[in-house]
Amino acid sequence: MIKGNLAWTHYPSYIQIDGLAIRSAHPNYRFTDSAGVVQIYGGFGACLWIDRGQNITIADNEISDCTNGIFSKSTDDGDFAVSNNLRIANNSIFGNGVVGDDHQHNSYLQSVGVVYEFNRYGALRSGALGNAIKDRSVGTVIRFNRLEEGARSIDLVEAEDYPVTATANPAYRTTFVYGNQIVKSGDTGSFFHYGGDHYGSAPGATWGEPIFRKGVLYFFNNTVYATGTSARLFHLATTEEKAEVWNNIFVFAATIAYPSMRANTDIGAGWTAGGIVNLGRNWANSNVADSDAYHTVPGQLLGMGNLIRGSAAPVDLTTLMPLAGSAVIDSAQAQLNATSSYPVNFQLDSRFLPKARSTIGSGPDIGAMER
Repeated sequence: MIKGNLAWTHYPSYIQIDGLAIRSAHPNYRFTDSAGVVQIYGGFGACLWIDRGQNITIADNEISDCTNGIFSKSTDDGDFAVSNNLRIANNSIFGNGVVGDDHQHNSYLQSVGVVYEFNRYGALRSGALGNAIKDRSVGTVIRFNRLEEGARSIDLVEAEDYPVTATANPAYRTTFVYGNQIVKSGDTGSFFHYGGDHYGSAPGATWGEPIFRKGVLYFFNNTVYATGTSARLFHLATTEEKAEVWNNIFVFAATIAYPSMRANTDIGAGWTAGGIVNLGRNWANSNVADSDAYHTVPGQLLGMGNLIRGSAAPVDLTTLMPLAGSAVIDSAQAQLNATSSYPVNFQLDSRFLPKARSTIGSGPDIGAMER
């Protein structure tokens, strides 16, 4: 459908891309253009690139071996320049990125109204330094996915290219992450980054800290398995960012000497790093702490006393299914009112496909899966 009075304001809408294997848009490869000239793919591209468009579904695809797997863009030039209402569903996304570069990711979206659900994110290209999910979107929902590896599992940062549009939208201030299975080495970076990633501006500036998300990350019913030798989970940019964290399982491998709930950030002088992390009922290792023995993180970590702690993992470390008789069975707390529109009604089966989740027993289990 073409809209707008001028050609340069036109944008596509109601597009569905499904059932395809899309791969190899990467500088490692060459292609022949429409003029018959052999070209090399650029250093920043994507298997799927959305420059503008609305109501777009990308589902049931295999997306691999590109610079970015999926990339979307928005600017403040008008409604036509904002990519809007994207659903990324049931895709297999893996092997993307550029060796030695942290600017390309398995997916990198900057849109209004983005839902990621039922996807499997595998490891990036060997040697690539990008994230599984990098997101600069408004109204982001990340649910019922399997996320493996990446510098960060989920990187939720500021709307760099469309700050006027984003900051005027209340949905920019709330992000929902729930029902996900997450497995990653902590040696490559923190797990969950929320706020922004351009530091050193001054109050009143139109970039950096003044346009950070400055809202709430709702993080619930996820199962996280941290491997490697170090691990820091929540990396909130400033104390104007907050995370509400409940009904999650946080398992740290025995090889991790200092399992840590939070990470620090070097930010501009006008702000305090560390964020506000409020813990409800979650399961975590007995030795988990706010930070490691050598670094103090500013901001606040609240609710450590609400943790259910244990020395042995309450889940099978291969399937992440809760173990019979473990402390996470039937132990979930009530959901927050703010998440009433986001029910935990699915989980992933052994093939990482979605199936309905229902309560078995006297109450829901903690984590991404009901036993």
